[in-house]
Amino acid sequence: MLDEGSPTSDPQRKGEEEEADELCRTLEENEDKSRTASEMGDVLYHAMVLLALKSVKVEEVLQVLRQRFTQSGIAEKKSRKLQG
Repeated sequence: MLDEGSPTSDPQRKGEEEEADELCRTLEENEDKSRTASEMGDVLYHAMVLLALKSVKVEEVLQVLRQRFTQSGIAEKKSRKLQG
């Protein structure tokens, strides 16, 4: 996944931001579903590369998402204030 010489092997690369911008543009410009899916695929690919660089497992991220989908945003924000 992190082959040397691949465009995503350099953690300093700004590709992640560029891909996120492209995804936002497809949404703003109301482009078709296949274009949006393609751009989201690029964003997720770069996110997975970054997770690998930080040794974060996808399962850890999924656990965070499960918590977010079962808790309101207001309650989640309040719990962060209590913790920190």
